[in-house]
Amino acid sequence: MIVKGNCIDLRPATLADRQRVYDWCFQSETTKSHSGPPDYPEIAIATYQEFCDDYYEEYYFTGAYPEKGRGFLIMNNQEAVGFISYSTYHLKPSSAELDIWMKDETNCGKGFGNDALRTLSDYLQEELKINLLLIAPANKNIRAIKSYEKAGFQRTDKAMNTFLTEEYQLQYGCGDYGVDGTAILVKHLDN
Repeated sequence: MIVKGNCIDLRPATLADRQRVYDWCFQSETTKSHSGPPDYPEIAIATYQEFCDDYYEEYYFTGAYPEKGRGFLIMNNQEAVGFISYSTYHLKPSSAELDIWMKDETNCGKGFGNDALRTLSDYLQEELKINLLLIAPANKNIRAIKSYEKAGFQRTDKAMNTFLTEEYQLQYGCGDYGVDGTAILVKHLDN
């Protein structure tokens, strides 16, 4: 199943895509936007094994548990330009957290990410009856925040733990960049 956007398509990622999706996130020129020195020395660059064990289990690449989460390649003219995913397992009902990155800088600023966010938002509303989306970049990742706002997300003063189920409060309650370092943006969908 391919989900069509305006300038991109979302193609379900497979296990064969897992290594390159990791490389785009943690081994490319875009890594500096979210992990490792110089801007994020406190956020270690994940190893491939950590990526698989702690961030993106197999079901993101197999579709085995769409109610928990799924990953998609962002395609432009049959070329993969990035990755987007949603996760629901840790959130209150009818909510999903999105994550997105481009494979390299040449694909940033072209509207691919914005279209992918809008396309996935529509898909989640229609297919999973999601009515609240959450995205949580670092406060200092201004370029990402501006892109998310263009896609209809708005900053909120609510803490991350407001959106989490009780089971995940301790694990994820501070956000990836700490309470003060994480920007929380939400998008309400009409059902």
